[in-house]
Amino acid sequence: MDLVVKNFKVKKRGGGFGRIRWWNLTRENATKLSEKIKLETNWKLVGDADAMWEGMAQCIRRSAREVLGVFRGGGGRKSGTWWWNEEVREKVKEKQKA
Repeated sequence: MDLVVKNFKVKKRGGGFGRIRWWNLTRENATKLSEKIKLETNWKLVGDADAMWEGMAQCIRRSAREVLGVFRGGGGRKSGTWWWNEEVREKVKEKQKA
């Protein structure tokens, strides 16, 4: 997330929880995740439905973070470099080596 302060771009660092790596959900991880959710959760119907829903959602998110991992973002490619041709890329590499 970028913040604009008096015409200067300031990058916001460290905030947020990151995204759960749902793409890591394989058969093996799915069984681990389901077992972890079954062990951690009290499945009794008690109290307000909204409170139960929120508690279950938090349990699922917490278990998924532990089993599947979290993606914090970041990029390997510099912004604006995708359009460079080979000649420019080679010159940049030479300059970085120097």
